[in-house]
Amino acid sequence: MTWSENMDLGQLKQEERWVKKGNILDSQGKFEEAIASYDKALQIDPDDADAWFDKGETLEKMGKLTEAEKCFKIATKLYVGD
Repeated sequence: MTWSENMDLGQLKQEERWVKKGNILDSQGKFEEAIASYDKALQIDPDDADAWFDKGETLEKMGKLTEAEKCFKIATKLYVGD
């Protein structure tokens, strides 16, 4: 997870909670709700590579391969840098 200069500790913890919630929902097969949780996390920190990757995995499970690929590309770019 990246640390944004504009993000305070409370926002960081909130973002982490949304990602964890998304992971739990994904494991329960509640894919639409998981995507919504990842989106909320990404609204707080759009540079969280793990959130992008997790969202991609969920989209892949839903058969939304084009959207999943976009998420994986963003995650990869964030993991390795430009």
